Amino acid sequence: MNTLVLGATGGIGQALASALAARGGQLWLSGRNGQALAELARRLGARAVPAELGHELEVQALAAEVGPLDLFIYAAGAVVRQGLRELGTKDLERLFTANLKGLLLALKHLSFRPGARGVVLGVYPELVSVPGLAAYTASKLAAEGVLHVARREFRREGVRFCLVRLPAVATPLWAPFGEPPKNALAPAQAAERILEGALADPLPETLEVR
Repeated sequence: MNTLVLGATGGIGQALASALAARGGQLWLSGRNGQALAELARRLGARAVPAELGHELEVQALAAEVGPLDLFIYAAGAVVRQGLRELGTKDLERLFTANLKGLLLALKHLSFRPGARGVVLGVYPELVSVPGLAAYTASKLAAEGVLHVARREFRREGVRFCLVRLPAVATPLWAPFGEPPKNALAPAQAAERILEGALADPLPETLEVR
């Protein structure tokens, strides 16, 4: 199986990479932090391909290197906690690049084998529709819209997509809030549940992790 994890150096991305490495096959890891990515890939016996998801040429080069995929997991993401009147342009661009633009460019350039699966990590809307998260919520829900359309556009190629709705997971993304909730899932728990659904037959269009 030829697998790519985008956002592999994040908390959930690392857990997914570790779980996938144990299953064998060719595993590709990508992210913006080249040093951390190289160390993770070396530890797991995977191959690292750093890429800035906001730069189309880098995403295009990534797609050419990894070749046709059997499994693609989009685990990249960013969060900023700012009210609408305080939201800065740079923060807005960072949010939408990680949560939306990178996904669009990946789907534009990646190639897939027949029967391939694409998995995108999403959120429960009711958990993030709170003050300070308007831009984050908008970018994540926009990514869901992209996925709905991708299902139709990629149907002829035999590619199926799964949206994974996640509860709170104890990762560094919670830094703007101080600390994760006490009932947050550990990254390894989240990865296990994600892969249970992502590798299931039939592939669910939406997987709700609790």
